[in-house]
Amino acid sequence: LGYISEGINPNEVRANNLDKRKITLQRVFDDYVRSRGTNLQKSTIKGYKGIVASYLIDWANKPFSEITRDMVEQRHIDVTYGTGGYVKSPTRANTCMRVVRALFNYAMGQYEDSKGDPIFHHNPVARISHNKSWNRESVRQGIVKNYELKKWYEGVMTLPEHDKNKKKANSSEVVRDLFIFVLFSGLRRNEALTLKWEDIDFNDESFTIGDTKNREAHSLPLTSVLLEVLDRRKNDTDNPYVFEGEKPNSHLTTPKKQIEKARELAGVHFTFHDLRRTFETTAESLSLPPYTLKKLINHKDSRDVTGRYIIIQMERLREPMKQITDELLSHMK
Repeated sequence: LGYISEGINPNEVRANNLDKRKITLQRVFDDYVRSRGTNLQKSTIKGYKGIVASYLIDWANKPFSEITRDMVEQRHIDVTYGTGGYVKSPTRANTCMRVVRALFNYAMGQYEDSKGDPIFHHNPVARISHNKSWNRESVRQGIVKNYELKKWYEGVMTLPEHDKNKKKANSSEVVRDLFIFVLFSGLRRNEALTLKWEDIDFNDESFTIGDTKNREAHSLPLTSVLLEVLDRRKNDTDNPYVFEGEKPNSHLTTPKKQIEKARELAGVHFTFHDLRRTFETTAESLSLPPYTLKKLINHKDSRDVTGRYIIIQMERLREPMKQITDELLSHMK
C-alpha cells in the first residue's frame, strides 16, 4: 500500500528484487569476460578464473547484492594474514580485491531494473581504499647479475644432462633453448612460448610477435645467438610452434619442473621475468637511446605523446641488439 500511495507498482518492485537475486558473482564474472571479449588477454582471463576458484568460490553462487563491505574487508584480511584457511599472501589479497572491484564497477553499469535504473549503486571494495588498507607491494627487481651469467649459461646448457632428464625423453632441450632465447631477446614468457615459425622471417633475419601485452606488434632482429637456437629447434621439429609442447601442434607450457632443475645446475635462482629484466638492464648499461630501449623491450607509455610519433625502423635495432648480445656473451665467457 505504501508503494501504491507513492505511485509505484509493487509487482515491479517484487520482480526487480527477484531479478537482482538471480545475479550471482559467477554470472557477473561470466558476463564481464564475455562483454570484454578480445580486450582481455587469455592470460588475464586465466588469472581471473584462478582468483575466483581460489579465493571467491564460496561467493560464486551468492547473489551479488549480498556481498557486503564487511565481507570484502574480512576476505582481504584473511588472505593477507593467512587466516580463514587461506595461504598468507598480501599480494594475492590485493589482486583478489581488484578483481572484485572490477566486477562491481562492471555490474554498476551493466544491470538495470525495469525502469532502466542501475541495480547496483555501490562498490564494497571502496572500504579498503577508504581505510587505506591496501597492502604495500614491492616491485620485483631480480636479474641474473653479470658475475652470475657464466655459471647460469653453463648450468642451462647442461639441463638435458641433469640426472632426472636422462632417465626418459622430456622437454629439457626445448626448455634450454627457451631460456637462451628469452635472455637474448628480452621477450615476455608467453610471447616466447607462443612464437610460431610463421612469425620468423629468415630472409630478413627478424621475427614478429603479434599478440603482445600492450596489443602492439613487436618486431626484433635475429642475432647470431637467436639464430643458433632456431637452427637447433628447426632441425628437431615439424611443430608450428618454435618451442613445441608434448602434444602435437601445441606449444610448451610453463616448465616449472625444468626451471627448478636449471636453478639447481646453475646455482642461480631466476625466473623468466628475471631474464627479461637482465636483457633490459644490459641494454640500459650500454647507454642506448631511451626510445630505442623502449622499442627493444616493447614498453608503451600512454602519457608519452612524443613517443607515439617516433617510428624506429628494424635496421636501427640491429646494432643495439648485437651490442646487447656481445655484452651478455662477454660475461658468459
